[in-house]
Amino acid sequence: MNLLVFTKRVPATQEEELRIVDEGRGVDLSKVPFKVNDWDNYAVEEAVRIVEKTGGTVTAISMGDAESDEVLRRAIAMGAKDGFLIETDQILHDPGARATVIQNFLKKESVPFDAIFTGVQSEDDQFGAVGGILAAKLGLPFVSMVIGIDAFESDHIIARRELEGGLQEKVKIMLPGVISIQTGINEPRYVSIMGVRKASKVERKIFKGKEYDDNVNSTIELVKWAYPVRKGEATMLNGELDGICKELLGILKEKGVYQ
Repeated sequence: MNLLVFTKRVPATQEEELRIVDEGRGVDLSKVPFKVNDWDNYAVEEAVRIVEKTGGTVTAISMGDAESDEVLRRAIAMGAKDGFLIETDQILHDPGARATVIQNFLKKESVPFDAIFTGVQSEDDQFGAVGGILAAKLGLPFVSMVIGIDAFESDHIIARRELEGGLQEKVKIMLPGVISIQTGINEPRYVSIMGVRKASKVERKIFKGKEYDDNVNSTIELVKWAYPVRKGEATMLNGELDGICKELLGILKEKGVYQ
């Protein structure tokens, strides 16, 4: 089995407040730490577990600037054999544009694969669409929101996917195909600093993104960054417990929450 896993380096915005600069034309990320996209951690782990059982290789692929090599080293430390970096300084916010670059890369470089793994979505853009668009462009079966893989054979997989309302659906798709992994499908293994350093000795291949941007047309125009509209402040209720409960009940009735 040759499994490809796409992994993305994203800003850890929960660690540092974002600052909008240049009158809304950009965001200052200079002081924001970066990390591997959470969903992609689960995708890498699932692919590695599969090849540990069935044999084969896992190749981690990332698209971004030179710093994105960081997530490739982590994937290799988790068990991936190779790491490919599609290096580009251009930020592609459009998931269709990203999928087109990936499609062009896979075809031009004749990258062999039996299945492609992606995370359900990325923490920064949160479109949750690259996997599905890529599958459509490649003409391959696609299964999303996968929370369990019950069987992984040479020509098909049987997967469980998450639906609304806590429901699950079991599906069978033929391979090659694209599989979108949901968080919680497994427990990603711990990767030590020494493991990442050791992984850095494994050669990663770098490809220039401009070689694969033919027919890439973005349908999303970034007009302006803006902070969310500030809502009204919370109302603090003070006093004795009985009085607070009565006041809270009155507020709920006023707002129609409680009759």
